Amino acid sequence: MADAYTSFTDLAAHESLGVDYRVSARAVNASNGAHIAIHGGGIEAPTTQLADYCAAESQSSYYAFEGIRSSNNTALHVTSTRFNDPALFRILTRTDWTISWHGASGTEHVTYVGGGDLELAAAVSARLKAAGFTVVEAPTEIDGNDVLNVTNRNRRQAGVQLELSRGLRESFYASGELTLATIADPANRSDAFYAYTRAVLAAVATTWPSTRQGPPTGSRSAAAAVQMSSSTAGYPGAGSLQLRMPFQLDAMGRLAVITTPDQMLTQRARGVVATVPGEYVGVPAFGSDISHALFRPSDPIAPLIIGEAVKSSMARWEPNAAITSIDPVVHDDQEGIVDVRVQVADSGTPGIEVTQTEAVRVMPGGRVVGGSL
Repeated sequence: MADAYTSFTDLAAHESLGVDYRVSARAVNASNGAHIAIHGGGIEAPTTQLADYCAAESQSSYYAFEGIRSSNNTALHVTSTRFNDPALFRILTRTDWTISWHGASGTEHVTYVGGGDLELAAAVSARLKAAGFTVVEAPTEIDGNDVLNVTNRNRRQAGVQLELSRGLRESFYASGELTLATIADPANRSDAFYAYTRAVLAAVATTWPSTRQGPPTGSRSAAAAVQMSSSTAGYPGAGSLQLRMPFQLDAMGRLAVITTPDQMLTQRARGVVATVPGEYVGVPAFGSDISHALFRPSDPIAPLIIGEAVKSSMARWEPNAAITSIDPVVHDDQEGIVDVRVQVADSGTPGIEVTQTEAVRVMPGGRVVGGSL
């Protein structure tokens, strides 16, 4: 049956928060992963409880969208490739691994494992099988491999999607019932619930131990910090002047430079937005990873993903820049082209009101539009 709503945005405009649905989220700064359930509550019970328990036990981040009606919660189902709650993406942009919990049909006790994180998926499958659970590869319609699937929208663009059959989920409760009242009480959980979650937690712990480092977040990497602190005329760089980019000569035939702080900030922001990670020699992580959203012109989530990617990359590479607005426009008539208009301001002086500088408009793939540089 087709979804009643095309996105979370569409659903939120027609349903009542706290009456029809509930959203819960916990962002754990010390964690690099998340357990999520976008079809929780009465939609695909008890995925909320599974995600919540695993997140709490492993001190990981957590998100759940729950249908809380007395009936017909399945009408609140929004497919994983179109679920665009900003609260979820604020968590995913800071995570390296994701376990997305779902419910499938069927009376047999089986788990369908999918998603783009093949390493973690293999570890989860192996642990579940060792614990006596039946695991099979997910069929195409629920394989979780689409790049737009929320499980694959973390920093590594790869997560794991677990589809648990109804028969298996019913075995997690002594009564075999999946009513909202039953699943809300931990006392109703069976040994199977804890055996299953232990297997998943063990797989994550071995694949992503505390010593494993994913992409750095919140601060520059060591290599980038050396480059930026030592540069006074390069790009990216910090100091009293910067080379103009694109590279050019001034009217006297000398290397063109910028000395105005606002223009320097604007140019650096332009570089962050318009650079695809891997292009900058010596600092391959530099840039904004928005390329995977360029060829989805009709996808309502694409502008949100671009906005979150820009905010995340600017926070990492330009922590003293305050973003006052991001306006991504994906062109329906020009697939592969997106305008990203970003307004930035210098927030490096505490206690001083942020003054907006000029906007930067970038068309990834080559063309830079707007600004006076």
